[in-house]
Amino acid sequence: MRALVHAVHDALNATAVRRTPDPDLLPPRPCAPTTRALPAPRTPGGSLQAVLHARRSRYAFGAVQPPLADLAALLRHGIGTAPRAGGLPSVVASLVVRGTGPLAPGVHRADLRLPLPGLVTVRTGDPTPYLAASLDQPPFATRVPLWIALGIDLGATLGRYPARHYRTLHLDAGAALQNLLLVGTALGLATCPVMGYDDRAWARLLDLPDDVLVAGLVAVG
Repeated sequence: MRALVHAVHDALNATAVRRTPDPDLLPPRPCAPTTRALPAPRTPGGSLQAVLHARRSRYAFGAVQPPLADLAALLRHGIGTAPRAGGLPSVVASLVVRGTGPLAPGVHRADLRLPLPGLVTVRTGDPTPYLAASLDQPPFATRVPLWIALGIDLGATLGRYPARHYRTLHLDAGAALQNLLLVGTALGLATCPVMGYDDRAWARLLDLPDDVLVAGLVAVG
């Protein structure tokens, strides 16, 4: 069943311009992964109607990462509250960080399990050269200080559901994406969904297990 899903996903992995980033550009893995606790999330403001009308994809981000309390809100209020089929942990969030701000450049995996949600360091170092080689629009690599990547976890769900559930996993990721964009808008952040990327390249960057597939990216500033 998983082989079928992987075959479908791989067959659909095509970028406008073929992207094959050099593995030597990958930031290294840390000697020992560390976890940084997320602070209490900032409470988004504004009415739902106002936020819905204000939401737009933005392309000007600045070089500074959002405050950690805002990132906690994006992860916990945005992704953490999204509906998921069967209530299973189907969506895996990772942060790819560059620029200046509260997080060191590199890759961080979000662990949203209560009572101690946090960020686990996956890679350390500037990811910009690798990003530029893995995106359909390489200029995004130098303009965006932080990316949130949404992965879908086959291993957490296909034990209960048939291969058809591959489609539902994308709905789970879509619900998380919409929540994330609305929370970002309510916080006054610039966000932009991005789908022009190479799946295999991003899976390597995020150091994902084989059963977690990349479903979408969000540029945040």
